Amino acid sequence: MEGKRILTTRAVANMVTAEDVYTSDNRLIIPENTVLTDEIINALKEYSVFAFRVKVGEDGRIPLIKDDENSLNVSEEPEIIAPSDDIFLETYENPVSDITDLGANGERDKYYRSLKETEEFKAFHEEFIRSVDDIKDEFNSVIMRNKELDTERMLEDMYEVLGKGRNSIHILDMLQCMRGYNDVTYMHCLNVALLSNMIGSIVYPDISEKDMDVLMLSGLLCDIGKMLVPEEVLMKKDRLTLPEYNLVKTHVYHGKNILSGLGLDPRIPEVAMRHHERCDGSGYPGGYKRNQIEEFARIVAIADTYDAMTSDRVYRAAICPFDVIHMFEREGLIKYDVQFLLPFLEKAVQAYVNTDVKLSTNEIGRVIMINRKEFSRPVVQVGDSFYDLTEEKSVDIDEILL
Repeated sequence: MEGKRILTTRAVANMVTAEDVYTSDNRLIIPENTVLTDEIINALKEYSVFAFRVKVGEDGRIPLIKDDENSLNVSEEPEIIAPSDDIFLETYENPVSDITDLGANGERDKYYRSLKETEEFKAFHEEFIRSVDDIKDEFNSVIMRNKELDTERMLEDMYEVLGKGRNSIHILDMLQCMRGYNDVTYMHCLNVALLSNMIGSIVYPDISEKDMDVLMLSGLLCDIGKMLVPEEVLMKKDRLTLPEYNLVKTHVYHGKNILSGLGLDPRIPEVAMRHHERCDGSGYPGGYKRNQIEEFARIVAIADTYDAMTSDRVYRAAICPFDVIHMFEREGLIKYDVQFLLPFLEKAVQAYVNTDVKLSTNEIGRVIMINRKEFSRPVVQVGDSFYDLTEEKSVDIDEILL
């Protein structure tokens, strides 16, 4: 029986899984053919499982529901509640209309393919790869040869990369084009630094140069502790055992220990220790809540999660950015600091305007407008037709076509 990928927030009791469901670190939670209950759905959310496949009817779209007689019937599409208008209006100083037109008459060619041919991207690519190589050298010098970090060199590299973009949206576009390259760990570090810069610039337009330097270094160095986690565990393709998962989590302690002895701004090792904490207390290592978490750690947490989820990993393919944004809109409002999250989501989703996407209907369309009430459900044009995904609840974006 064919399965349909649904977001966990759209799951309802008595749907039946069409495949084994794993956590992001590849641990099995529930097997195929599991009948969902409210408790199971809540557990999936707790494990940050954003999407999985359920069994569907002959049309290939509508999920099946197991009834009391143990038979499967076509379900009704669950109603999706949009985020509260109040949350969004309180966060933005100057709220605009619910739908913002960001380029419906854009060029119909593949945007990212054409972007890769520009001289701007070629210059960005060259500078980015050079910076990744420098980061690798610096990390190895600290860990293997006990040398001091050359923070001036690393900052110079990061600002050189930023200088190759016209604005933050242009930088996001070009970062998307960098997916699929080697040195994933070091690329992730640089991406987190650049995304942290973007969030800091949006939320704090008057941020001092010193504070921005600290924020970017915090993002760049937050995962340096992973260099002390065995590579066979970090790169394991099969699901991790519980001891292996706990071993990976020790990278926050290693990171703080490494960075605390280097004479850096104290916020940098603190971010390394706390960037996996969550505002509702569900993170690690200390289960800290919002006001207990260093402000820059709350920013880096968003950048780290967004880049990790939208990138390929050895144990899974990249998650569609619209699914990641949907997760942030649904569960992220309590786990992440909304004063940083919502402005970031608005900026991030703008990077996908005029991008071709594959819909759950198997149609190919183009994102032409962003819905301000629900960033993850834009307006998509397919030929002469238009899908407003805030109204068309049965239609989802399955894939961004680069």
